[in-house]
Amino acid sequence: MTDKELYKTAIKFLSSFPAVTDVILNKHLKSVHSKPKDLSIVYFKICVSAQNKQMSSKVIGGSINGLENLSKVLFDFDPVKVAEAYNKSEKDKLLDRIIESLNPHGQIRRTSRSIWPQYCQSVIDAAHFLCSFKDVDDFYKWADFFAEDFRAKPALPLMISYEISGIGFPLACDFLKELGFSEYGKPDVHLKDIFKALGLIDQNEKSVTKLDYQTLKVIDRIAKENNTTAYSVDKVFWLIGSGTFYLSDLKIGSQKKTFIEQIKKTLKTF
Repeated sequence: MTDKELYKTAIKFLSSFPAVTDVILNKHLKSVHSKPKDLSIVYFKICVSAQNKQMSSKVIGGSINGLENLSKVLFDFDPVKVAEAYNKSEKDKLLDRIIESLNPHGQIRRTSRSIWPQYCQSVIDAAHFLCSFKDVDDFYKWADFFAEDFRAKPALPLMISYEISGIGFPLACDFLKELGFSEYGKPDVHLKDIFKALGLIDQNEKSVTKLDYQTLKVIDRIAKENNTTAYSVDKVFWLIGSGTFYLSDLKIGSQKKTFIEQIKKTLKTF
């Protein structure tokens, strides 16, 4: 099966569910994000992506009635002021201020592996990272250099993951995707499961980093063959895996197993 056939088959599979209309599907496949012209919004987007792992969104944003409320302790998401207020070793100082000002619900653990301290480190690292750019245009000039060259593209999320603690390669891709870089998809667990089952990435590879890289390359390849964006490819397979059409309040349940079985049954090349 070619990459073009696989993508079209995935689209057809999702459309086979009566509740999934063309309007609903297309709404999810087209990026609604445009690159913000304010570095504070870029900073906020990083803060959002930093909590999008495991149960962190419930522990962080859910406990303070929305991540937007962090603006009260992050100087309206001004990375320069945050970097001036907190050096890279002062995550506990930031957490103290969050507790004092926002009174998060639930228990707050302070071990090195706990969610809140790790998140505060990510927030501080992100502020210092963004301060290396003179303005938002300087940031985009740097990011576009990598995003527009397919050979260098994986280097951008990799560097971001090195600069900001707690943001690995997939979350860095997620940040770029949600920032408006439709050239990026996220090597999400759903995509890796599907691609691995179909032999598109190495089933025996043990390195998570290499699997993330392989997945990103497959997303790019499928996008190119179908004259679409990596964002759209990401969403198609993510929707199959999650079954959640979040923009339309529609859930069909995970269809990952069914889709994989259907592909394997009808196409002997897999």
